[in-house]
Amino acid sequence: MAQALAIPPNAVRVWRGYRAPSLSLADFLTRLGTVFVPATVEMQTKVGLDAYLPSVPGGLDQKPDTVPDETAILFWDTQQTYFDGFKTLAVRTYTLTHGAVYRPPSGADFPTLFKGALAAEQPCYLIDAPADWMKGFVQHLIGSRPVAVSPGDFRAGIAAVLATVQREAGVAGAIACAGDDYLVYWELAGRGSGGSGVDPLTKLLGWSRLLLPNATSLDRGLWEVWPGMTINSGDSFNMQFKRRWES
Repeated sequence: MAQALAIPPNAVRVWRGYRAPSLSLADFLTRLGTVFVPATVEMQTKVGLDAYLPSVPGGLDQKPDTVPDETAILFWDTQQTYFDGFKTLAVRTYTLTHGAVYRPPSGADFPTLFKGALAAEQPCYLIDAPADWMKGFVQHLIGSRPVAVSPGDFRAGIAAVLATVQREAGVAGAIACAGDDYLVYWELAGRGSGGSGVDPLTKLLGWSRLLLPNATSLDRGLWEVWPGMTINSGDSFNMQFKRRWES
C-alpha cells in the first residue's frame, strides 16, 4: 500500500457558493445531489483531488442571504496539481456546468498562512503542517455578522480568536474565510492541549450553525444508472474515495 501523501495546508480551494435566483431551493439541492457533489469526486479524483468536504447551509431556517448557500474545501496534491487539472477534458467540462446554478460572488480561492489579520474574502489556514482532512474529526462553523457590528470589527474579532487557536496549536488543521457579512470556518481535531476555536467564534456571530461533515462514499460511478445523492438543507459531507496515490 502506498504511503500517505503529505497534503500541504495551502493546497486547498475554499469554495463559497450562492444559489442563482432563477433556481428554486429544491432544484438547487437536486442539482447538488444529482450532479455537482458526486461529479466532483468522479471527475477530479484522477487528477489529484485528495479531500472534498461540501456543506449546504442553503435553506436553513433564518439564514441570511449574505451567508453562502454551499461551502466546500477541496484539497489537492499541490496548488499546481489543481491548475494542471484544466489540461484535461473532464475538469474543463465539470467547471463549465457551474454557471446556471450559482450567482456572484460565488468562487473559490487558495488560502494564505494567517499572520494576525483577516482580509475580506481571503481564506487563510492556521496550522502550517500537512494533514489529511479525509480522515479525522472535522467541525464546520458557518455564521453571519451581527447587525450592530461593523465589517472591520467583525473580522478583527475573528482574527483575535484565530490568533489564539494558531498559537495554542491544539488542532491538526484550521481554515477560515470571512467576508463583510459572513464567516466560514473548518477545524480538524488534533491531539494537542490547545482549545477549539468553534465556541469563541460562535459568540461573535449573529446567525450560526455548526455542521459535522459525515463520512460518505458513493456507490455508483459515472457510467452506471443511478439517480444520485439525496441532499437536504444543512447536510455536510466528508467524501470518502480512493486517491490516485493510494493502491
